[in-house]
Amino acid sequence: MNLKEKFLGGLVGSALGDSIGQLAFSHSNSESLKQEIELLSVLNYTDDTAMALGIAESLIINQGKINSEHLGKTFHENYLREPNRGYAIGPPSIFSMVEKQNLTYLQAASRLFDRQGSFGNGASMRIAPVGLFFFDSEYLYEEVIKSAIVTHTHPLGIDGAAVLAKGISMVIPIIPDEQDEAQNWDYFILQLQKFARTVDFKKKLGSLKELTKKDETLKIASFILGADITAHRSVPFALYSFISNPHSFEECLLDSILTSEDRDTIGAMVGGLLGSFLGIQNVPSKWKNKLEDYEYIEEIASELIILKEL
Repeated sequence: MNLKEKFLGGLVGSALGDSIGQLAFSHSNSESLKQEIELLSVLNYTDDTAMALGIAESLIINQGKINSEHLGKTFHENYLREPNRGYAIGPPSIFSMVEKQNLTYLQAASRLFDRQGSFGNGASMRIAPVGLFFFDSEYLYEEVIKSAIVTHTHPLGIDGAAVLAKGISMVIPIIPDEQDEAQNWDYFILQLQKFARTVDFKKKLGSLKELTKKDETLKIASFILGADITAHRSVPFALYSFISNPHSFEECLLDSILTSEDRDTIGAMVGGLLGSFLGIQNVPSKWKNKLEDYEYIEEIASELIILKEL
């Protein structure tokens, strides 16, 4: 296993899924989407990737540790510098409360949605750096919590990020081989079920297992699992999309985003899984060479590897 190829693949894959997913909102089929990508000189990412990079930046500054308050400050500063990345209402509301009411980021996040906290997929969309860096840690769930609660305090919002991070962590050690069907996706799903802490996610992953056995289409999967802005209706779909076609970055990504509702975010999730599994060498050059800030993302991946090896 080449860890650097996997780390860079996961970060770039997630960013490409985000960028291409954003473009896909104006397309109904893969051919027209591919034509637009071909015409563009740069693939620009949204808040999904901006926040993922924020996690990586905070991890590096804190020497491989997640400090929730520092992470919140990093998100906040990045937002103020680039507020037009397409942020949903949650993060700006949190940042405003922190500024005006002298709250911590956790306190502000916990006040969202009648103090229930958000169960959207915002903590999941940015989780790739956590799944990558802590792929071999027995405390992965606890690290995810620290990264999620800055904006998402609802158990479903946290569980979604944790399940996706676990999925990423599990594919990193695997060497992809299309001819080797010994890659046991049933075992993969079972481990995710065990890792999940909410009843809703355990049930959704049970449905995911049944869909996998029947080899259902993505359209049917999106109807049964959901593919929208909520964590428990997008993370399971992203996982099913990945499992359905894990060896083709291009086909899997395009099919999943064009079938889903929250296309940039589900693209970020699926792209992160694919890149972490296949490695950067199997991410299409025609896409990654156009990705905004590619050299910076490569630098971030290298710094995370150095920290990991300390």
